[in-house]
Amino acid sequence: MVDVHLQSIQGMHEAGTDDFFYTRLRARIDKEKSEQGWSLPLKPVWILSTLVLLLVLNGITLLQQAKTKTTNTGASTSSLQNFAESYDQSISSY
Repeated sequence: MVDVHLQSIQGMHEAGTDDFFYTRLRARIDKEKSEQGWSLPLKPVWILSTLVLLLVLNGITLLQQAKTKTTNTGASTSSLQNFAESYDQSISSY
């Protein structure tokens, strides 16, 4: 029984592929990658321009809020009162 197994092992050889298998495989992978590419909303140019636009809008909003805060608050309020007002709180003075 052992002899049968040993004879089957001696007849084994390494598995192989066709001559140009890896070349065709690499070409197919490269073709699929080139077809995929970037989709429109995920291009770095679109991402960067969206971020810049959001930063500009955020800056404009902050400037408008700062203008309304300075016109609403008088010179008599202290910095502590300004801090409390920014969080919609009030400080009672004794």
